[in-house]
Amino acid sequence: MALAIPAEVCELVISHVLTPDDFYWAPNRILPYTLEPDVRACLISLRLVSRTFSASASPQLFGHIVALAHSSTEGKEPLRRLLEISQSPYSAYVRYVEVGHDGWSCYHSESHGQDVQDLAGLLSPCLARLPNLQAISFAASCDTLSRDHATTIISAFITALHYVPIPQLEALDVSFPLAYDFEKIFPSGPTRLCVPIESILGRLKYLRLRVSAHTDEQGQRYWKKPVLPAHAALPNDLYADRLVELTNAAPNLDSLSIASTDLLPLQFEHFNIYIRLTSLSLTRVLISSDYFLPLIRQSKDTLRHLQLHLLQLHQGTWDEVLSFMAQLTHLVDFSIGSCGYPSTGPNADLSALQAAPDDTVALETLNMADETAFEKLRERVNANRAAEGLRPFTNRDFRIY
Repeated sequence: MALAIPAEVCELVISHVLTPDDFYWAPNRILPYTLEPDVRACLISLRLVSRTFSASASPQLFGHIVALAHSSTEGKEPLRRLLEISQSPYSAYVRYVEVGHDGWSCYHSESHGQDVQDLAGLLSPCLARLPNLQAISFAASCDTLSRDHATTIISAFITALHYVPIPQLEALDVSFPLAYDFEKIFPSGPTRLCVPIESILGRLKYLRLRVSAHTDEQGQRYWKKPVLPAHAALPNDLYADRLVELTNAAPNLDSLSIASTDLLPLQFEHFNIYIRLTSLSLTRVLISSDYFLPLIRQSKDTLRHLQLHLLQLHQGTWDEVLSFMAQLTHLVDFSIGSCGYPSTGPNADLSALQAAPDDTVALETLNMADETAFEKLRERVNANRAAEGLRPFTNRDFRIY
């Protein structure tokens, strides 16, 4: 006779499996219903134990669907799997969908043509059949995608965003090749049946924007890659304001992440005064302390997680910025890597040689006061962690370089 396991016991086991180790904070955990691969594998195994376990594990397992081009499961094409789930009773469990062509897709697909056509045709109807969808991660960032193919799937995503009502949507993770592509999210001539983009962005709590393609060889740090003529014609620095516009149109954000391959100049001159962030991540960004400090100051009572990688200060010093951050009483997770100053402009005299590819440092600077301020910030973060019963970071900890 099969062992009868009480539903309460199954729920406790599932809860334990889903509980992450909070010592290291991973950026993707800010997106709701994210399942790490090892957790997903464990849930799949638990579903086979008994019907009771299956009933407890299924809502969690089907809560996060990965349908990226490289993510075939048991030989089944990812879009076919998404289509079948959207047509099944499990569609009610789906909270978070990852779809598109990310960086890994380049190594798993000989030809993108059919995948692109399928995605363009299936994305909107699939999303429309997910009544409880709360988070979407969309990527058009594969290096081997032609500009035409990238434009096709970007258009499909934007059409879905504009015409598929997703009333519970609270998280968007969008990776486009160019900063220029983000302009298309704002419709040039919205129709009466188009979902107002203001209402979509106004509900968001989590926003991650990524620019994946180079438009200039000069901005590449180490190994130079050729720039496609179609990309060079639309320089990322000329369209960086599009990302700021998207951010400012989302006043209820808790978490913001902006990343780029080129150095992306951001000017939060008129940052939305209603935004109070608990998490901020900036990668490969050029910014002035006149814009950066007000952004941090606005969230000084709420900010808990902060990631700064390859960020350059055009004006102001890291001493000034880090000293202010050392006053943040709720900051418990801080990561900084290879941040410094541009080699031209007002801070050129503080710019140091960039670290070797395998030698990541916190700061690339000739200003010794910056290093002192960084140490004080680390002390503050550890004090905040101790106050919350969290283990302190050490000098060798990879979270603080």
